[in-house]
Amino acid sequence: MRVRQGNVRDWPFIYALGKIGIPESISPWRRQPMEVTLKYREEYLRGFWTWIEQSKSTVFIVEEPEQDEDSSARPIGYLVLHGSSQEELTGITQGWIMDIVVLPEWRGKGAGQVLLKAAEDYCREHEIPYLGLAVSSHNVKALRLYENFGFAEERKLLVKNVE
Repeated sequence: MRVRQGNVRDWPFIYALGKIGIPESISPWRRQPMEVTLKYREEYLRGFWTWIEQSKSTVFIVEEPEQDEDSSARPIGYLVLHGSSQEELTGITQGWIMDIVVLPEWRGKGAGQVLLKAAEDYCREHEIPYLGLAVSSHNVKALRLYENFGFAEERKLLVKNVE
């Protein structure tokens, strides 16, 4: 697998894949029909590339291994890194992973690790001291990936249904 920096030509792939990972990412505490959630996500994604450009965020695309010299590599996942985010309590600049998604058939095969390494390398090269992300606590596979990659829990986001 190889990783490269993404560009606007990757947008159709990002847009389509960005909708696929939602069911695993939604907290069971959020009681809303999935079709409503997916409609919200679609609206969010419509403006995502504009936000990426305006915020000077970086997109990484991981591609499947090339089968032979004549075949073009197919994208299998992406990561969006906001490289100038500020931690909310200290104001320290950090890299923040806004979104990371891998095609379902490529999950558990190292694509996520390749993307995380690209984000980490970017932060080191740009002297960004921290790299953060948010993940739903029930998304055990993603949690395991991040913890194995060296991420540590820093804070907990709590929610209560008051209906």
